[in-house]
Amino acid sequence: MKDALRCRRCGNRLPPAGLATDAGCDFCRDMRPKWDGVITLGDHSGLLQQAIITAKQASGAPVAAAIANLLASKVAETDWLGTIDLVVPTPIYWLRRIRRGINPAERLAAAIARRLNVKFCPHALKISRMMRKQSELRLAARRANVRDGFRVKTPHLLSGASVLLVDDVMTSGATAAEITGKMRKCGAARVIVAVAARAPRGETGN
Repeated sequence: MKDALRCRRCGNRLPPAGLATDAGCDFCRDMRPKWDGVITLGDHSGLLQQAIITAKQASGAPVAAAIANLLASKVAETDWLGTIDLVVPTPIYWLRRIRRGINPAERLAAAIARRLNVKFCPHALKISRMMRKQSELRLAARRANVRDGFRVKTPHLLSGASVLLVDDVMTSGATAAEITGKMRKCGAARVIVAVAARAPRGETGN
């Protein structure tokens, strides 16, 4: 057992008597996530949720830096740290980036890469088309929404690499699963997902 509180594979909180191994927990073992592990600060609720909302704003750089520092510390506590070759942010559509002024995941990923002294690859991925917000959709629709929605721009960097994929929040994992699948096709040896928060089971989102 690697973590008595959260599943090392899917990042979900475990019940009091729950057990998890590298193969997963009772929730994800049969699901077989495409990624190798999930690192998170906690549930997407309360003060952490409010901090993430603030960090998504153009003026929220100090809060984003604090979140990134905590998340980098979490990564550093794992035995994955010594194997990570690249830090890659989940991209957002160019029009949304213009409206928001930033890509929240890129802001987190850049700070994490600096803290861990790992190569930062902000342009490794690109969104192929406009997609609806995942939070507006049910599970099946979320999977369909992101299908073939991402493209790897630097496949030569991913071949044989261990990648830390960064996003702000994970819920169903549809976005991370789609991106991981694309990375695997380019030869990525391992994909670890680092998110500021993991939404409790049953909620909607990424």
